[in-house]
Amino acid sequence: MKSVQRKVLYPALAVAFSSTLAFSATAQALPAGSSSGVTLPFGSTGSYGEGTDDPSYAAVAHRIGAVLAERGIPGAQVIYADNSTERAFNYGVSSVATGDPVSSRTVFEAASLTKVVAAYVVLQLVDEGVLDLDRPLSEYFTYPRIAADPAADRITARMVLTHTSGLPNWATGPSSPEFESTPVHTVFEPGTQWSYSGEGFYYLQKTVESLTGTPFDRLLQERVFDRFAMADSDLVTDPAFEAVTAVGHTADGSPKPVRNFPRANIAYTLRTTAADYNRFIRGALLGGVGLAPTTRDMMFDAAGSADHGGVDREATDHIDWGLGIGLQRNELGDAVWHWGDNGPFKAFFIAYPDTGRSLVLMTDSESGLTAVDDLVHEFFGPGTVYATRWIAEAE
Repeated sequence: MKSVQRKVLYPALAVAFSSTLAFSATAQALPAGSSSGVTLPFGSTGSYGEGTDDPSYAAVAHRIGAVLAERGIPGAQVIYADNSTERAFNYGVSSVATGDPVSSRTVFEAASLTKVVAAYVVLQLVDEGVLDLDRPLSEYFTYPRIAADPAADRITARMVLTHTSGLPNWATGPSSPEFESTPVHTVFEPGTQWSYSGEGFYYLQKTVESLTGTPFDRLLQERVFDRFAMADSDLVTDPAFEAVTAVGHTADGSPKPVRNFPRANIAYTLRTTAADYNRFIRGALLGGVGLAPTTRDMMFDAAGSADHGGVDREATDHIDWGLGIGLQRNELGDAVWHWGDNGPFKAFFIAYPDTGRSLVLMTDSESGLTAVDDLVHEFFGPGTVYATRWIAEAE
């Protein structure tokens, strides 16, 4: 799909815990210091960006706020986009302890949405001949953590990206001091079945870093963040974002300590904003920027069933896995999607390549994914969200 020039609308919605609604303009919407200074249809007064005086927009904002409040989600960012417009909503607070409002610049843990960005970089290296998807990674890099498992020598990049590597999700806590020295073993013959694996992605990360001689956080900076103007994103914690970093919350609304990620891990350490991630989706996934057209298309080709053994067979039958990305078939057509779960941070995106429609959700709540179905229905209309049914049994 060719990238599209579009009129960008960046209004922002802030919803306080009292359920009072107010808009504030993002930097993209209005010049600094400017304001439309109008009264919104539901009674709150605020300033907001171009195009947001449409009553239908205010109604959507109100419904989104109601959904998130009902689920007890302290703070969130939501962006819907298609080939002609974008609408951004900022909700609630970045921490219940401070009451600081979520803005378009608030940074959230994106969790496993990191894997999709990493897969894009890996596929660039495939295009450049640096990496072969079907050559065993052991032929490129000797990984001490799998040395005791001969079966792991057969793992390829394609297996990692499609979660068929045979490695477990984690052999030990990936942020723990002992992670780098903990052996990891396959739990089934590589390439024979589907099982979600963060360890596989970390093995791929170490292989790519060995091949390129470049840390993965720098690869992301050069190949993703700089390319798509993602100024509010990092893979290794950037102290410059400290003042705008969201705090994660448990399901009962209790704030958790802010985590730092001094070690890059392409399975989960991306921190970003919905606006930045939306730019990645629009440019890299839907626009195909930076990839050969055949490679972008291959990313969305089903590698097989993503059968995780759940009892909801209807959901499983509608979910496959591509190269680093989930695939869903429903009444609206074929979609690409992924979810993120770092405990007190949940994230989700879905996009329809054939129509150019997409949705991004970042939340600072353990309950964040409970809002996905309602938000998808709000912007896409009726349709079965098989992805969330599948996730419910995957977790």
